[in-house]
Amino acid sequence: MEKRAAFVLLGMLYLAGTLESVQAVNYSGPAIVHKGQPWSIECSGLQPDDNIRWTRNGQTLEPELASGQLIVRSKAKTGGSELTAIQATDFHEGDYKCTPDSSEAFHLSLYFDVKIRVLTQKETPLSLECANRSTGDKAAWYKEKMPISTALVGKEDLIKIDNETGTLEILKIDDIVVYGNYSCKVGNTSTDYRIVPKPTVVLPESTSVVEGEKLLLICNGKHSPGVKIIWTFGNQNYTASKGRVKISRDQERGIYGAVLTVENIEMNDRGNVYCRVSYNWSDPVEGHSAQGATLLRVKDKLAALWPFLGICGEVVVLCAIILVYEKKRNKAELDESDTEQSPDTKPTPNKDSDVRQRK
Repeated sequence: MEKRAAFVLLGMLYLAGTLESVQAVNYSGPAIVHKGQPWSIECSGLQPDDNIRWTRNGQTLEPELASGQLIVRSKAKTGGSELTAIQATDFHEGDYKCTPDSSEAFHLSLYFDVKIRVLTQKETPLSLECANRSTGDKAAWYKEKMPISTALVGKEDLIKIDNETGTLEILKIDDIVVYGNYSCKVGNTSTDYRIVPKPTVVLPESTSVVEGEKLLLICNGKHSPGVKIIWTFGNQNYTASKGRVKISRDQERGIYGAVLTVENIEMNDRGNVYCRVSYNWSDPVEGHSAQGATLLRVKDKLAALWPFLGICGEVVVLCAIILVYEKKRNKAELDESDTEQSPDTKPTPNKDSDVRQRK
């Protein structure tokens, strides 16, 4: 008993030390950074034997570290590590960990200085003002970093520029030409806009997942970088990863939060999963937000096994019936054979002897 108690005590101490080492990891740094600005995240409270390997959304950062876009520095005083970026890009948004064993993650969000304007048919004409412009200052408008006259050559009827106020008006909607990035430059100052279409959400009507497997959903639709996405799963809202719910970036479209992954789906996860998108949740405008839903169906992991078991059961019953039938038939044949061999045999007269007596 004493040895067993000692082993239990040692196990509890080891577990406590392990939990302490995991929980002691702390993160510090700006939660929101402006695109193009430098940022850094510090991870402190690491143990000497901890494996320092920074990841974002569970993915390695080796390519960015090798190219110099990200830099890792050791912090000897705090016993930690620091991840630094010289210039924030769209791809930097996400959940960071400095060690795979860390139970917590640091979520970094990007703030876009560009002014996003949603263009719909009801809102045309749409006016874009050139900020920090004084009377007499000449305003130069650009689209995708090209002079507006060059970028929209042959499409002059879509826009109108007021030379007195420097205001640009978008008169008509053209999916190919109008949407995109605009900028107004006055001297050394610049005002940036991004014209985007009304957002839409496209999700399948229903999604089936086998119990214990992984759910993967992509919030498709008309989205532009800068859109903010909220997922609702199990009556809880998610904008960042938490527990078995992972929020990640749609690499193809460059939109963070468009991919939802849930590990180890359970039967009680059945229900509607919602994706909501907006360019400004703090001041939502009617028609500038959208949402979609899919019905999550969870299949029993043994569902595919039941038909097979049913067939096996039918075969077993059929074989049993055949065996019983054959056994009864064999018994009946055996009884019939015994009956044919058992009747009393009468002596047969000897014809030869009778013939001799007559003589």
